[in-house]
Amino acid sequence: MKSARAKTPRKPIVKKGSQTNLKDPVGVYCRVRPLGFPDQECCIEVINNTTVQLHTPEGYRLNRNGDYKETQYSFKQVFGTHTTQKELFDVVANPLVDDLIHGKNGFQI
Repeated sequence: MKSARAKTPRKPIVKKGSQTNLKDPVGVYCRVRPLGFPDQECCIEVINNTTVQLHTPEGYRLNRNGDYKETQYSFKQVFGTHTTQKELFDVVANPLVDDLIHGKNGFQI
């Protein structure tokens, strides 16, 4: 007798252009903090409100040919060095607190 095998549910087919209505279940934010000392070198550049670019610190080479490697990362939102705690809270934590008060799930690290 063959055992009944449960089928894995398939992801719903999303038509092109309809992805703008989907909500990302986990929002990842980036806060670039100010340097501790004025002589420290910053290796993070805020490209726009969702993207940062990492630069190799002066004196370090990552590739064999001596080129510097620059990498970009995307987030739900990037907060620069001049962002206050209140501005950060209003965007990141306050919506979660409101959802919790209204009986919805929320998670923050």
